[in-house]
Amino acid sequence: MLSARQGKRPVVACPLCSAKHLPQKGSLSSGIYAFNCENCGHFFKFKAVADVKSTITFSINGKEYTVGNEYDPATSLLEFMRRTGVSTGTKQCCKEGGCGVCLVTVTLLEPISGVKTPYTVNSCCLQLYTCDGLEVTTVEGLGNTRKGLHAIQDRLAKYDGAQCGFCSPGQVMNMNGILLKNPKPTMQEIEDEFDATICRCTGYRSILDAMKSFAVDAPASLPGGLIDIEELEGKMCRKSGKPCTGHCSKTNERKDKACGNQTDQSIHIVSNGSQWLKPTSLQELCGLLDKHRTDNYRLVFGNTGFGVYKEIGPWMYSILIDLRGVKDMYTIDFDPTIVLGGNLSISNLIDLFQRSQTDPSISYGAAFAKHLKKVSMHGIRNMAAWPGNLMLKHLHNEFVSDIFMLLETVGARLIIFDGDGTRSEVSLPDFLSLDMKGKVIAAMALPTFQSKNMVFQTFRTSLRLQACHSYVTAGFKFELDASQNYLVQSKPSIVILGINAKLIHASVTEAYLEGKQLGDPAVLKTALLTLSSELVPDVSPLGGGTAYRKSLALSMFYKFVLGACKTKVSPRYTSGGSSLERSLIVGKQDFDSDPTEFPVSKPMMKLTADYLTTGEVKFLDDLPSAPGQLSAAVVISQVAKAKIDKIDPSAALKLPGVVDFISASDIPKGGVNNWRPTGIYGDATEELLCSGNVVYNGQPIGIIVADTETTAQTGASMVQVTYKDIQEPIVDIMDGIQKKSFFPNPPPPVVVGDAKGAIAKAPLKVSGGIACGDQYHFHMESQASFCTPSDLGGMNVVATSQWIDGVLGTVAQVLGLPESTVTVENQRLGGGFGGKISQNFLVSGLAALASYVTQRPVKLHLDIHTNMKMLGKRTPYYAEYEVGFTSTGRLQGIVQKLYADVGHDTIEGNGADASVWIDNAYYCPNWLWTPIAVKTDKPMNTACRSPGSVPAIFIMESIMEHVAKALNKDPLDVRKENLYVKGQHSPSGMVLEYCTIRAVVAQLETDIKLAERKQQVEAFNKANRWKKRGLSVMPNRFAISWSGAMYNTSVIIYHGDGSVAIAHGGIDMGQGINTKVTQVCAYKLGIPMDKIRVKTSSTTINGNSITTGGSITSELACKSVIECCAILKARMAPVKAKMVDPSWEKLVAQCYADMIDLTASYMTHPKDPYPAHYSCYSASCVEAEVDILTGQYQLRQMDMLYDCGQSMNPELDIGQAEGGFVFGMGYFLQEQMVYDPKTGEALNAGTWDYKPPLAKDLPMNFNFKFQKNAPNPLGVLRSKAVGEPPVTMAAASLFAIKHAVEAARAEISKDTFFPLNAPATVEKVQSLCLNQTDQYTYGN
Repeated sequence: MLSARQGKRPVVACPLCSAKHLPQKGSLSSGIYAFNCENCGHFFKFKAVADVKSTITFSINGKEYTVGNEYDPATSLLEFMRRTGVSTGTKQCCKEGGCGVCLVTVTLLEPISGVKTPYTVNSCCLQLYTCDGLEVTTVEGLGNTRKGLHAIQDRLAKYDGAQCGFCSPGQVMNMNGILLKNPKPTMQEIEDEFDATICRCTGYRSILDAMKSFAVDAPASLPGGLIDIEELEGKMCRKSGKPCTGHCSKTNERKDKACGNQTDQSIHIVSNGSQWLKPTSLQELCGLLDKHRTDNYRLVFGNTGFGVYKEIGPWMYSILIDLRGVKDMYTIDFDPTIVLGGNLSISNLIDLFQRSQTDPSISYGAAFAKHLKKVSMHGIRNMAAWPGNLMLKHLHNEFVSDIFMLLETVGARLIIFDGDGTRSEVSLPDFLSLDMKGKVIAAMALPTFQSKNMVFQTFRTSLRLQACHSYVTAGFKFELDASQNYLVQSKPSIVILGINAKLIHASVTEAYLEGKQLGDPAVLKTALLTLSSELVPDVSPLGGGTAYRKSLALSMFYKFVLGACKTKVSPRYTSGGSSLERSLIVGKQDFDSDPTEFPVSKPMMKLTADYLTTGEVKFLDDLPSAPGQLSAAVVISQVAKAKIDKIDPSAALKLPGVVDFISASDIPKGGVNNWRPTGIYGDATEELLCSGNVVYNGQPIGIIVADTETTAQTGASMVQVTYKDIQEPIVDIMDGIQKKSFFPNPPPPVVVGDAKGAIAKAPLKVSGGIACGDQYHFHMESQASFCTPSDLGGMNVVATSQWIDGVLGTVAQVLGLPESTVTVENQRLGGGFGGKISQNFLVSGLAALASYVTQRPVKLHLDIHTNMKMLGKRTPYYAEYEVGFTSTGRLQGIVQKLYADVGHDTIEGNGADASVWIDNAYYCPNWLWTPIAVKTDKPMNTACRSPGSVPAIFIMESIMEHVAKALNKDPLDVRKENLYVKGQHSPSGMVLEYCTIRAVVAQLETDIKLAERKQQVEAFNKANRWKKRGLSVMPNRFAISWSGAMYNTSVIIYHGDGSVAIAHGGIDMGQGINTKVTQVCAYKLGIPMDKIRVKTSSTTINGNSITTGGSITSELACKSVIECCAILKARMAPVKAKMVDPSWEKLVAQCYADMIDLTASYMTHPKDPYPAHYSCYSASCVEAEVDILTGQYQLRQMDMLYDCGQSMNPELDIGQAEGGFVFGMGYFLQEQMVYDPKTGEALNAGTWDYKPPLAKDLPMNFNFKFQKNAPNPLGVLRSKAVGEPPVTMAAASLFAIKHAVEAARAEISKDTFFPLNAPATVEKVQSLCLNQTDQYTYGN
């Protein structure tokens, strides 16, 4: 569309090629015009409208941008910033509002004060054309290493809050928005709003400490203090007289530019096939609604709902109507009735309800505010309008809308305007059946209550405490007369969502309770029975089991009754009436260092930390586009077990911008359709692109190549694939075991002594089974590869890979090239966790093929959904065991069958990789351990942080729990009975010559005052029926393997200035490897660290290096640097001997003059007789609290005593330990993939249904201590690895929860053994508590 304003010549841009044109007559009257582009010939229409803008203007970091119709209206601000290069510090990951790495600060209307105020929002959801008049600030706009860091960036770096650094800009911008809105926040306010960005590396503690150091109540242990925000405080706009928002023109800009505080102008932008409309009044909006009533339109405000339901994505509509400019819908009116406009965000509602807490007529305000804080994430709450949440419920009645529940509980009504101008008020239930075409929710009308007897309470239970859909959400409004045994004076409101699509009110129960005395036990009993009959749950694959949701709804009603009828309730039962209350997260980090060896052992932040927190570091997807660069997207199968009938890419090829479709037939002559390089996998094969036989849902079938990433992904979705011979897949390990879907030729068992004979002779024995599931790596940086054909017929690759040598092998093999013609590089990763070891071979192979076919640079950057569907995850396991033991719990023999769900083939593993850790820290003289690989129709599962060790140690710990329960002993006593002692052999035959596990456990017991803690837990459990606590101490022996770990490293000294470069064979993925090798190099050469730089890892200089992983790469890279330094010092020694106390620079210059080789290379080549080189001996203790009625739990405290040897950098290693524990916590407590049993599709492939931990999943007291005076005689500079062992120790969280459940079962005389499979979700936990409604009494 074009605006014909007086005095200006209108310009129209071609929506296809963006060429700008002046109309031939120089001016246009209002109307529709047709036009052929002079540049590309494209025919399109545009509209000229008087007094309506056809462009938008906004600023990013102080620079103005004007955008016309050259972008599709579905374009997000994030996409615009990254495509134009305006901000690459603003990252992209999920692009659906669920990860928070894309946060920016924008000025939005704050309706309470009426001025524009900075808010943190998710730029992936904020539509580009919504940004008219907004001031956007990205991480680049705060500070940088050249001009100085912003205080937030500096604080986060100094607190070690950046590991891989991919999420760091999002964390910074979240805090920026908090401080701009409230310069003096409390620690609680900061913690409440730090649910905005997922971090997979740090474990959050360091991030929270950095941010809470800005709090007004920060303790001395969090140095930093309040930020000086004088420059951010209110300046007055000289034009409008309102607080300045930074939009007024500068003196050197055009004088006709408007101030941002002036009235918004309507917008109408017409692009190729779609329109963007922005009305400025309710009247204008109604006109548009009436006009487009029958068109394919969508109302847009926050645009956050498409993360839940993809069919409402803005790209699905031809007309988008922006509501943000409709000032009439920002209404806030409390007199005579409460009317809140439809343009208020969820954050606005929280502010309003918090302010109304002192108003007795709005007694529900506090409950509403508290509840809304758990809805979605901070950035989404800031930008999402509350009616959008209701419209999701309207579109999908099964949607569990917390806002719908809240409003209906108190009897709110919706004010709806029709396009014809008709105003109506409707109830929430009536709204669901109302045809909303041509209508808009303009406001809500809330009631006030004069009765002092009104009682309100709401509940929600979800997989993750924050930013997670509810399984069930419920609200209760009762008018109760406590003096009459809690007489229900009027019809109560019981609203329960999450049971089925139709249920809103428990109307039969409401009718029964009216006029009854709720304090009467008989009334409570009948009410529960009545409510139970009304609860008929639908099946919901992702919404929790039917039995659980019904039980949860009944428990919520019971919780309300306990809280409302306090004087009738036994003191032991009263805590059941409330939800779990968290305290602030605190923690201690205790370690020592040796100043005589500095910079080695010196605690220091990462060398790149400042560059990470400012967003200056470039990850692969941040790199500038190359000339002629194309983007690729993968077409994946939609079924798991079938044959391809036909592939039809014709629709995709017609999409403007699509260049080509590539299939298996396009693999060049001499190339191989196999992405498993023979140099690593031998004869094993796995097709790069499916040639006909589909073996799993998500298998690559083809590649779409296009001019942009969005176009490529759209094109990929348009490729039509039909299938034949479709069979029902196996997607569950237990299903596979039942059907005996086993691979032939299993690996040999581990046999030590005579396990079966020992069990037969043992005085006591138990048998059982235990399972642990899969886990998506959730590296925040998705898999990517950028391939460019070289001018000599080879291929240059930049890959997000932990194993660039394997990428090289795949690319060369697929294209039929000599490996020497392929170069692969990697500077850093935004997280890896094992997911980028082998899985990037496939991604790079696909990108290389696309680049080869098109002979142009091609980048393949997987969207998160494809990433989760196409590639492998952590291997699920199920173990069957039989154990013989003595009356003291001493193990005599263990027979174990370990079933491993490896996926559709055994190339990645066959279950035998767990054998090194099957014993954990316990000696058993007789073993028979048999691994069995189970075939399922899923992607081959792959390494994930602590592969093999996590399930093996968890299974062994579960066995110890079973033995303890059989003996009715404290599990720790049984564990201590069997701890290794020096000189004993592990099942692999390794002699434990440096075994300290008994001393470690004893020290932990003393450090944390375990005996006293146990008494406190026992006292709490005696005093509380419906809340229980559990305590678990878990020893850990983690075997660290070096064998075969070859890392090729070079150290280069430059003669000009004596500076040093290191090119090591590892990959920096947040673990601090580059900092450590720099420390070691400086220590060995005796030079300052600032003279040393670490170079990009490359197959040219670091050829033949193995993968980064297994916790060993940092120490072995340091070992190779030590060897290189020794070589260099030996060469330089004769020269130095001839000089008198030379400076380093002079020594280097003289060596060069004497033609001394100043480059040294070394490849590690360790060989050990046993699978382990050494062991880490550690222990952890976790205390958990469980709400028995709902299954929701929280970790009250975690204490870990970790064996790090003499850490080379304890500050970084503590961060690794914390992050590892939280990673494991996610695995053991909440993360799991869900597959469709009919199609094999991963149903929760995205951020809205897959939930890694957030900050409030952390233990509230999070303490780490490194053992002191415990050097490792077998390690590099006496250190030990740290990346993976803490992951396994997170199992203590599960066992602490299990012990709390045991305390609950003891209340009903059911304290017998039960297995608690991982993950221990809230559903599993509550189900194991064995709650029955006949237990739901007042306890008297």
